[in-house]
Amino acid sequence: MPANHLLFLFASTVLPASVVTSNQPMTHNQRVAVWIGTGLAAVALYLLGCWIFPFANCTKCAGSGKSRAPRGKAFRNCRRCKGTGRRRRVGTVLLDHRAARKASRKH
Repeated sequence: MPANHLLFLFASTVLPASVVTSNQPMTHNQRVAVWIGTGLAAVALYLLGCWIFPFANCTKCAGSGKSRAPRGKAFRNCRRCKGTGRRRRVGTVLLDHRAARKASRKH
């Protein structure tokens, strides 16, 4: 899908109908506003997802929590996730860091 079609799709959800349906093309400032608004909405949705689902599968063991021996017969706990099979998402780390800073200011 060409970028102009994507821009029109995003613009139709953000900008008033009179701006989107006019025969004149959008101005540079309107395009920038649409892209910034879309980016902020994407970041907000990602942080909401991190708040609801703070953990993801460990990338080293694919969520199993086990690390196989080179011959494949024996296994041990994954070093990276310590056998849990989960890792904290980047957004969760940012949210927790922000909450910790707020708590330290109160004291």
